[in-house]
Amino acid sequence: MIVNSYGDMAQHLFLRSRNSELKESVTTLSEEFATGKTANLTERLGGDFTYLADLESNLNRLDSYMVANGEVQLFATTIQGSLEKVHGQVQAMRNDIVTLSPTMDLNNAEQFASQAKQRMSSAINLMNSAVGGRTIFAGTATDTQPLNGSNTLMTAILTEVSGLTTSDDIIQAVKDWFDDPAGFDTVMYKGSTTSLQPVTVGEGEQVTLGIRADDENLKHTLQSYVITSLADEPSLGLTEEVKIDLVIDAAGELSESEDRLIQLQADVGFIEGQLEAVNTRNEASKTSLSIVKNNLVSADPYETYTRLEEAQTQLEGLYTITSRSSRLSLMNYL
Repeated sequence: MIVNSYGDMAQHLFLRSRNSELKESVTTLSEEFATGKTANLTERLGGDFTYLADLESNLNRLDSYMVANGEVQLFATTIQGSLEKVHGQVQAMRNDIVTLSPTMDLNNAEQFASQAKQRMSSAINLMNSAVGGRTIFAGTATDTQPLNGSNTLMTAILTEVSGLTTSDDIIQAVKDWFDDPAGFDTVMYKGSTTSLQPVTVGEGEQVTLGIRADDENLKHTLQSYVITSLADEPSLGLTEEVKIDLVIDAAGELSESEDRLIQLQADVGFIEGQLEAVNTRNEASKTSLSIVKNNLVSADPYETYTRLEEAQTQLEGLYTITSRSSRLSLMNYL
Protein backbone atom coordinates (compact mmCIF):
# COMPACT_ATOMS: atom_id res chain seq x y z
CA MET A 1 0.00 0.00 0.00
CA ILE A 2 1.28 3.46 -0.96
CA VAL A 3 0.98 6.15 1.69
CA ASN A 4 1.25 9.81 0.72
CA SER A 5 2.72 12.08 3.32
CA TYR A 6 3.85 15.68 3.56
CA GLY A 7 6.87 17.04 5.30
CA ASP A 8 6.52 19.46 8.17
CA MET A 9 7.59 22.43 6.01
CA ALA A 10 5.12 21.60 3.24
CA GLN A 11 2.32 21.19 5.75
CA HIS A 12 3.22 24.50 7.39
CA LEU A 13 3.17 26.33 4.05
CA PHE A 14 -0.17 24.73 3.12
CA LEU A 15 -1.80 25.74 6.40
CA ARG A 16 -0.44 29.27 6.16
CA SER A 17 -1.64 29.62 2.57
CA ARG A 18 -5.08 28.29 3.41
CA ASN A 19 -5.24 30.59 6.44
CA SER A 20 -4.53 33.63 4.22
CA GLU A 21 -7.19 32.56 1.71
CA LEU A 22 -9.86 32.15 4.37
CA LYS A 23 -8.96 35.43 6.09
CA GLU A 24 -9.21 37.23 2.76
CA SER A 25 -12.58 35.60 2.08
CA VAL A 26 -13.90 36.59 5.51
CA THR A 27 -12.73 40.18 5.02
CA THR A 28 -14.23 40.42 1.53
CA LEU A 29 -17.54 38.85 2.52
CA SER A 30 -17.75 41.02 5.65
CA GLU A 31 -17.28 44.11 3.50
CA GLU A 32 -19.96 42.92 1.05
CA PHE A 33 -22.37 42.17 3.88
CA ALA A 34 -21.77 45.57 5.52
CA THR A 35 -22.00 47.67 2.31
CA GLY A 36 -24.48 45.56 0.41
CA LYS A 37 -22.29 45.83 -2.70
CA THR A 38 -20.23 43.21 -4.46
CA ALA A 39 -16.51 43.49 -3.80
CA ASN A 40 -15.54 42.10 -7.19
CA LEU A 41 -17.46 44.29 -9.60
CA THR A 42 -15.16 43.46 -12.51
CA GLU A 43 -16.04 39.77 -12.25
CA ARG A 44 -19.75 40.55 -11.82
CA LEU A 45 -19.79 42.68 -15.01
CA GLY A 46 -17.50 40.40 -17.00
CA GLY A 47 -15.01 43.22 -17.31
CA ASP A 48 -17.45 45.42 -19.31
CA PHE A 49 -18.33 48.62 -17.45
CA THR A 50 -20.06 50.31 -20.40
CA TYR A 51 -23.61 49.59 -19.25
CA LEU A 52 -22.90 50.64 -15.67
CA ALA A 53 -21.22 53.85 -16.84
CA ASP A 54 -24.26 54.64 -18.98
CA LEU A 55 -26.56 54.08 -16.01
CA GLU A 56 -24.49 56.36 -13.79
CA SER A 57 -24.38 59.04 -16.51
CA ASN A 58 -28.16 58.97 -16.80
CA LEU A 59 -28.57 59.14 -13.03
CA ASN A 60 -26.20 62.11 -12.79
CA ARG A 61 -28.10 63.87 -15.57
CA LEU A 62 -31.40 63.24 -13.78
CA ASP A 63 -29.91 64.67 -10.58
CA SER A 64 -28.93 67.82 -12.52
CA TYR A 65 -32.43 68.08 -13.98
CA MET A 66 -33.99 67.72 -10.53
CA VAL A 67 -31.74 70.42 -9.04
CA ALA A 68 -32.62 72.78 -11.89
CA ASN A 69 -36.29 71.86 -11.53
CA GLY A 70 -36.21 72.65 -7.81
CA GLU A 71 -34.60 76.04 -8.41
CA VAL A 72 -37.12 76.98 -11.11
CA GLN A 73 -39.99 75.78 -8.92
CA LEU A 74 -38.80 78.07 -6.12
CA PHE A 75 -38.55 80.95 -8.59
CA ALA A 76 -42.03 80.23 -10.01
CA THR A 77 -43.57 79.93 -6.54
CA THR A 78 -42.11 83.28 -5.52
CA ILE A 79 -43.34 84.95 -8.71
CA GLN A 80 -46.79 83.45 -8.24
CA GLY A 81 -46.89 84.62 -4.64
CA SER A 82 -46.00 88.19 -5.62
CA LEU A 83 -48.59 88.22 -8.40
CA GLU A 84 -51.27 86.90 -6.05
CA LYS A 85 -50.61 89.67 -3.54
CA VAL A 86 -50.64 92.39 -6.19
CA HIS A 87 -53.80 90.92 -7.71
CA GLY A 88 -55.51 90.76 -4.32
CA GLN A 89 -54.79 94.44 -3.63
CA VAL A 90 -55.94 95.54 -7.09
CA GLN A 91 -59.14 93.51 -6.80
CA ALA A 92 -59.92 94.90 -3.34
CA MET A 93 -59.48 98.52 -4.42
CA ARG A 94 -61.48 98.03 -7.60
CA ASN A 95 -64.36 96.45 -5.66
CA ASP A 96 -64.36 99.23 -3.07
CA ILE A 97 -64.45 101.97 -5.70
CA VAL A 98 -67.25 100.27 -7.66
CA THR A 99 -69.29 99.87 -4.48
CA LEU A 100 -69.03 103.58 -3.61
CA SER A 101 -69.18 104.97 -7.16
CA PRO A 102 -72.90 105.92 -7.05
CA THR A 103 -72.36 108.01 -3.92
CA MET A 104 -68.69 108.98 -4.36
CA ASP A 105 -67.77 112.30 -2.74
CA LEU A 106 -64.55 114.28 -2.40
CA ASN A 107 -63.62 112.66 0.90
CA ASN A 108 -64.04 109.16 -0.57
CA ALA A 109 -62.02 110.11 -3.67
CA GLU A 110 -59.11 111.46 -1.65
CA GLN A 111 -59.15 108.41 0.64
CA PHE A 112 -58.96 106.08 -2.37
CA ALA A 113 -56.15 108.19 -3.81
CA SER A 114 -54.21 107.90 -0.55
CA GLN A 115 -54.75 104.12 -0.48
CA ALA A 116 -53.61 103.88 -4.12
CA LYS A 117 -50.28 105.49 -3.21
CA GLN A 118 -49.73 102.93 -0.45
CA ARG A 119 -50.70 100.01 -2.67
CA MET A 120 -48.55 101.31 -5.49
CA SER A 121 -45.56 101.35 -3.15
CA SER A 122 -46.44 97.80 -2.01
CA ALA A 123 -46.73 96.61 -5.62
CA ILE A 124 -43.31 98.06 -6.46
CA ASN A 125 -41.80 96.31 -3.44
CA LEU A 126 -43.37 93.02 -4.55
CA MET A 127 -41.97 93.48 -8.06
CA ASN A 128 -38.57 94.05 -6.45
CA SER A 129 -38.85 90.72 -4.62
CA ALA A 130 -35.91 88.33 -4.54
CA VAL A 131 -35.39 84.67 -3.72
CA GLY A 132 -32.09 82.97 -3.04
CA GLY A 133 -30.32 86.32 -3.49
CA ARG A 134 -31.78 86.84 -6.99
CA THR A 135 -34.46 89.32 -7.98
CA ILE A 136 -37.32 87.72 -9.87
CA PHE A 137 -38.62 90.48 -12.18
CA ALA A 138 -35.34 91.95 -13.44
CA GLY A 139 -34.63 89.62 -16.36
CA THR A 140 -31.03 88.46 -16.47
CA ALA A 141 -29.97 91.28 -14.09
CA THR A 142 -30.88 89.15 -11.08
CA ASP A 143 -28.55 91.15 -8.83
CA THR A 144 -30.51 94.37 -9.44
CA GLN A 145 -33.82 95.63 -8.07
CA PRO A 146 -35.81 96.27 -11.25
CA LEU A 147 -37.84 99.30 -10.17
CA ASN A 148 -37.14 102.67 -8.63
CA GLY A 149 -39.36 103.80 -5.75
CA SER A 150 -42.87 105.23 -5.90
CA ASN A 151 -41.58 108.76 -5.20
CA THR A 152 -39.59 108.66 -8.44
CA LEU A 153 -42.68 107.51 -10.31
CA MET A 154 -44.99 110.18 -8.89
CA THR A 155 -42.46 112.97 -9.45
CA ALA A 156 -42.20 112.08 -13.13
CA ILE A 157 -45.98 111.77 -13.53
CA LEU A 158 -46.73 115.10 -11.83
CA THR A 159 -44.43 116.82 -14.29
CA GLU A 160 -46.23 115.07 -17.14
CA VAL A 161 -49.79 116.01 -16.12
CA SER A 162 -49.08 119.47 -14.73
CA GLY A 163 -51.50 122.04 -16.17
CA LEU A 164 -54.11 119.49 -17.30
CA THR A 165 -57.60 120.09 -15.93
CA THR A 166 -59.84 117.23 -17.08
CA SER A 167 -59.80 113.59 -16.03
CA ASP A 168 -59.70 112.41 -19.67
CA ASP A 169 -56.63 114.50 -20.46
CA ILE A 170 -54.87 113.44 -17.28
CA ILE A 171 -55.58 109.74 -17.84
CA GLN A 172 -54.41 109.94 -21.46
CA ALA A 173 -51.22 111.74 -20.43
CA VAL A 174 -50.47 109.02 -17.85
CA LYS A 175 -51.06 106.28 -20.43
CA ASP A 176 -48.85 108.03 -22.98
CA TRP A 177 -46.03 108.31 -20.43
CA PHE A 178 -46.24 104.60 -19.58
CA ASP A 179 -46.21 103.71 -23.30
CA ASP A 180 -43.35 106.05 -24.17
CA PRO A 181 -39.92 104.28 -24.11
CA ALA A 182 -38.55 107.49 -22.59
CA GLY A 183 -41.19 107.31 -19.87
CA PHE A 184 -41.61 104.35 -17.52
CA ASP A 185 -38.97 102.15 -19.17
CA THR A 186 -36.32 104.82 -18.77
CA VAL A 187 -37.31 106.49 -15.51
CA MET A 188 -38.47 103.49 -13.48
CA TYR A 189 -37.06 100.25 -14.90
CA LYS A 190 -33.48 99.35 -13.90
CA GLY A 191 -33.47 95.64 -14.77
CA SER A 192 -32.23 93.92 -17.90
CA THR A 193 -34.17 94.08 -21.14
CA THR A 194 -33.16 90.45 -21.71
CA SER A 195 -35.42 87.86 -20.15
CA LEU A 196 -34.11 84.77 -18.36
CA GLN A 197 -33.12 81.99 -20.73
CA PRO A 198 -35.09 78.73 -20.90
CA VAL A 199 -33.99 76.16 -18.31
CA THR A 200 -33.76 72.45 -19.10
CA VAL A 201 -35.60 70.61 -16.33
CA GLY A 202 -36.00 67.18 -17.95
CA GLU A 203 -35.19 65.14 -21.02
CA GLY A 204 -36.37 67.38 -23.86
CA GLU A 205 -38.22 69.64 -21.38
CA GLN A 206 -37.54 73.37 -21.01
CA VAL A 207 -39.40 76.10 -19.15
CA THR A 208 -39.07 79.87 -19.33
CA LEU A 209 -39.88 82.36 -16.59
CA GLY A 210 -39.46 85.56 -18.57
CA ILE A 211 -41.76 87.96 -16.70
CA ARG A 212 -40.05 91.29 -16.08
CA ALA A 213 -41.18 94.38 -14.18
CA ASP A 214 -41.39 96.27 -17.51
CA ASP A 215 -44.01 93.76 -18.71
CA GLU A 216 -47.01 95.65 -20.09
CA ASN A 217 -49.35 93.78 -17.75
CA LEU A 218 -47.43 94.75 -14.63
CA LYS A 219 -46.97 98.31 -15.85
CA HIS A 220 -50.73 98.57 -16.26
CA THR A 221 -51.20 97.86 -12.54
CA LEU A 222 -48.90 100.73 -11.59
CA GLN A 223 -50.60 102.91 -14.19
CA SER A 224 -54.01 102.23 -12.58
CA TYR A 225 -52.66 103.15 -9.16
CA VAL A 226 -51.09 106.33 -10.51
CA ILE A 227 -54.37 107.48 -12.06
CA THR A 228 -56.19 106.88 -8.77
CA SER A 229 -53.53 108.56 -6.64
CA LEU A 230 -53.63 111.80 -8.66
CA ALA A 231 -56.93 112.64 -6.97
CA ASP A 232 -54.93 113.48 -3.87
CA GLU A 233 -52.26 115.79 -5.34
CA PRO A 234 -52.81 119.38 -4.16
CA SER A 235 -50.12 120.69 -6.53
CA LEU A 236 -52.36 119.89 -9.53
CA GLY A 237 -55.15 122.18 -8.30
CA LEU A 238 -57.87 119.83 -9.53
CA THR A 239 -61.56 120.54 -8.92
CA GLU A 240 -63.69 118.30 -6.75
CA GLU A 241 -65.50 116.96 -9.81
CA VAL A 242 -62.27 116.04 -11.61
CA LYS A 243 -60.93 114.23 -8.54
CA ILE A 244 -64.10 112.15 -8.25
CA ASP A 245 -64.05 111.42 -12.01
CA LEU A 246 -60.42 110.26 -11.80
CA VAL A 247 -61.20 107.72 -9.08
CA ILE A 248 -64.38 106.43 -10.77
CA ASP A 249 -62.58 106.12 -14.13
CA ALA A 250 -59.70 104.38 -12.36
CA ALA A 251 -62.08 101.54 -11.44
CA GLY A 252 -62.22 100.58 -15.12
CA GLU A 253 -58.42 100.68 -15.33
CA LEU A 254 -58.15 98.53 -12.21
CA SER A 255 -60.58 96.01 -13.73
CA GLU A 256 -58.31 95.70 -16.76
CA SER A 257 -55.26 95.37 -14.49
CA GLU A 258 -57.04 92.58 -12.64
CA ASP A 259 -57.70 90.70 -15.89
CA ARG A 260 -54.08 91.10 -16.96
CA LEU A 261 -52.79 89.84 -13.61
CA ILE A 262 -55.08 86.81 -13.79
CA GLN A 263 -53.60 85.98 -17.19
CA LEU A 264 -50.06 86.28 -15.82
CA GLN A 265 -50.96 84.07 -12.87
CA ALA A 266 -52.43 81.49 -15.26
CA ASP A 267 -49.22 81.51 -17.32
CA VAL A 268 -47.08 80.97 -14.22
CA GLY A 269 -49.53 78.33 -12.96
CA PHE A 270 -49.14 76.43 -16.23
CA ILE A 271 -45.36 76.44 -15.76
CA GLU A 272 -45.75 75.25 -12.16
CA GLY A 273 -47.89 72.36 -13.38
CA GLN A 274 -45.33 71.53 -16.06
CA LEU A 275 -42.52 71.54 -13.50
CA GLU A 276 -44.47 69.23 -11.19
CA ALA A 277 -45.20 66.78 -14.03
CA VAL A 278 -41.57 66.78 -15.19
CA ASN A 279 -40.33 66.28 -11.64
CA THR A 280 -42.64 63.28 -11.24
CA ARG A 281 -41.24 61.75 -14.44
CA ASN A 282 -37.68 62.45 -13.33
CA GLU A 283 -38.32 60.79 -9.96
CA ALA A 284 -39.81 57.72 -11.66
CA SER A 285 -36.91 57.45 -14.10
CA LYS A 286 -34.37 57.82 -11.29
CA THR A 287 -36.08 55.10 -9.26
CA SER A 288 -36.11 52.69 -12.22
CA LEU A 289 -32.47 53.32 -13.11
CA SER A 290 -31.41 53.05 -9.46
CA ILE A 291 -33.07 49.64 -9.20
CA VAL A 292 -31.26 48.43 -12.33
CA LYS A 293 -27.94 49.75 -11.02
CA ASN A 294 -28.44 48.15 -7.60
CA ASN A 295 -29.16 44.81 -9.25
CA LEU A 296 -25.83 45.08 -11.03
CA VAL A 297 -23.63 46.08 -8.12
CA SER A 298 -25.45 44.76 -5.05
CA ALA A 299 -24.51 41.59 -3.19
CA ASP A 300 -27.30 39.24 -2.15
CA PRO A 301 -27.39 39.57 1.66
CA TYR A 302 -28.58 35.99 2.31
CA GLU A 303 -25.99 34.41 0.02
CA THR A 304 -23.26 36.67 1.40
CA TYR A 305 -24.15 35.81 5.00
CA THR A 306 -24.17 32.08 4.24
CA ARG A 307 -20.78 32.22 2.56
CA LEU A 308 -19.41 34.35 5.41
CA GLU A 309 -20.59 31.82 8.00
CA GLU A 310 -19.01 29.01 5.98
CA ALA A 311 -15.68 30.84 5.63
CA GLN A 312 -15.60 31.67 9.35
CA THR A 313 -16.35 28.02 10.25
CA GLN A 314 -13.56 26.82 7.98
CA LEU A 315 -11.15 29.37 9.45
CA GLU A 316 -12.00 28.30 12.99
CA GLY A 317 -11.48 24.65 11.97
CA LEU A 318 -8.14 25.50 10.43
CA TYR A 319 -7.07 27.23 13.66
CA THR A 320 -8.01 24.03 15.59
CA ILE A 321 -6.04 21.79 13.21
CA THR A 322 -3.04 24.10 13.32
CA SER A 323 -3.13 24.21 17.11
CA ARG A 324 -3.30 20.43 17.42
CA SER A 325 -0.54 19.92 14.87
CA SER A 326 1.75 22.22 16.80
CA ARG A 327 1.34 20.08 19.94
CA LEU A 328 2.39 16.79 18.25
CA SER A 329 5.69 15.26 19.45
CA LEU A 330 7.44 11.88 19.52
CA MET A 331 7.02 11.64 23.28
CA ASN A 332 3.24 12.19 22.96
CA TYR A 333 3.10 9.65 20.12
CA LEU A 334 4.96 7.01 22.18
